[in-house]
Amino acid sequence: MAFIQLKCPNCNGKIEPKGERLFKCPFCETELLLQENNVYHVDQSVHHYHGTAVPTRPARSKPKRNGLLAGLLVLALSVYFIWIFANQGSGGGVSQSHVVRTEPESEVLQLFLRDIFDKTEAMPSLEELGSIRFLSVDKADDRWRFRYSFDDPFTNEQPEWKEYVVTDKVLNTQRMEQKDFEAFSGLTGLDLNGEYEITQTRDMSFSHMKNLKSYSSGFNESFHVFASYFGDKSRIQQLTTQIRSNEEMAQLLEFSNLQNLSITYVDESVTDFQILQQLPLRSLAITTIDDLGWLSTLPSLESLSIGTSEATDFSSLYALSQMEELTFDNVRNLRTLDFVASMPKLHTLDVNQASIVSLEPLRNKASLTRLRLADAGAQETLQVINSLSSLSSLTVSGYYSTAPELNLPRVTELALPSSFVPLLHAPVVSHLTVNLNSNGISGGDVIRFPQLEELSLLESGSFTQVKALNRLPKLHILNASETSFYGETRELFQLSNLTSLECLECTFQLEGEAPYDNGKLEQLNLNKSYFSLDNNHVDDLERITPYLTGLTEIRSFTLQDSSIQTLDFVKRWKQLEILHVENNAISNLNPLSTLTSLRKVYIAGNPVQNKTVLGDRIAVY
Repeated sequence: MAFIQLKCPNCNGKIEPKGERLFKCPFCETELLLQENNVYHVDQSVHHYHGTAVPTRPARSKPKRNGLLAGLLVLALSVYFIWIFANQGSGGGVSQSHVVRTEPESEVLQLFLRDIFDKTEAMPSLEELGSIRFLSVDKADDRWRFRYSFDDPFTNEQPEWKEYVVTDKVLNTQRMEQKDFEAFSGLTGLDLNGEYEITQTRDMSFSHMKNLKSYSSGFNESFHVFASYFGDKSRIQQLTTQIRSNEEMAQLLEFSNLQNLSITYVDESVTDFQILQQLPLRSLAITTIDDLGWLSTLPSLESLSIGTSEATDFSSLYALSQMEELTFDNVRNLRTLDFVASMPKLHTLDVNQASIVSLEPLRNKASLTRLRLADAGAQETLQVINSLSSLSSLTVSGYYSTAPELNLPRVTELALPSSFVPLLHAPVVSHLTVNLNSNGISGGDVIRFPQLEELSLLESGSFTQVKALNRLPKLHILNASETSFYGETRELFQLSNLTSLECLECTFQLEGEAPYDNGKLEQLNLNKSYFSLDNNHVDDLERITPYLTGLTEIRSFTLQDSSIQTLDFVKRWKQLEILHVENNAISNLNPLSTLTSLRKVYIAGNPVQNKTVLGDRIAVY
């Protein structure tokens, strides 16, 4: 029998054999079971040897039914499989027997929900689950991450966003189920970020989510399938999806009020982009599209993002006179920005991985308030930035020429290479991110920014003259990644104005024996940092933690994946509320029993023997 290659009716991927009769799509995990019907023909003779033999009846001819029966069975089996594939490929509506899941079954989601609703064992109520308005889920650096809000971003212009990262190593190896998200009945937005480790199912429905306005699909999720999950498609205002055919492009018209569309993949067979002009689109993001001529049919667009494109003709952008936000990501053939002259409302421009020859088209662009240039070219014309009188946010990276002298009187948010800082004039900057790039920067360079509230140091380098930061009265937050403070570690931990210090993979050199004295610092994160004592590297952090005992105002402390054995160093932290010490060597929680402000302790991955010593007052995860 010849083997027939099957394609997945869900994502069009190649189906692979998984067992003797089981086939599975490795992309969307659709499983197909081949049920074999066997037809048996049995010839049986019975002879009697008791007494007189029974007279043999004359032979009678019978109709030959075996072939007919086999044919009928083959026909029935064919119809059955045709029906199965037709239903799988049609993206038809949800079965009438569909049951909405009211409580997530994935352990990862259960932990997330118990934590944010301050539950220890019981799951949140249906009302509590329904109070979440927006939820975004993805997995990065082998950790599940959630971004969520109890505010509706469609009605609240400044919603409060919160983030949650799962630190339990076992839970981070587990997958989630797409069906679990049916339980969030009050959502106005759900973003699955194309996440591969969220298991999809056809047994889905969002029709009970009466306020759902935004959906971002899972990994390779078929648009013609998930389009049937929605009850009233006219409620949907935002979609993120793949488009694999002109039929799916036409199906977008069913979402008659769609204003924000992000297409993450387009099959090469798709050509009917002009259909999009029939939608009330205000924002469009496209990827892997090289012919951009059809964009001229969308003159009302206010936001456009073009990603991973080999396009060479950008003349269609001249027609986008209402454009306010414009993004290019990995558009290597983009060499000029002349088209911005026809965009009088443009306030945000983001160019990443392009080949811009000159920034001259931006000169005196009064409408521009936010500018990001990342490996964008135009190395010799950065001085044009000084002419942008309304600029409030600037990011520059991937720049290797001589640093320009920038005069930015209105900029409040800056992200720059370290070489830019000594020549920078930015009197009102409040948030400064410095990319060290294996170089250094000093506190003396930073104190020229009197309004500075938050300082971030990235990409491996050194920071000296730490004590000078005490001259910045508004500086409350310091974030450092791969930063070396060397012999100024004591000065760092005793900065008088800091309330939050986060050091990831930093290098500290400890000196003396006295504990650090700081009655101001409230949040401290020392994850994956390196410590030396008397110029010798220290692996056993039991020698380091005594230096932290004098940080008496700490409210939140994080030191994960390390070698802490005891918690004696926190006994004086009477204000401590949240403690993250996952994946250490802690066995005893008694030192925490006298901390009356303590609310949550995260100890997964520790050999703790006495969790109950904290009673019901403190949630232990």
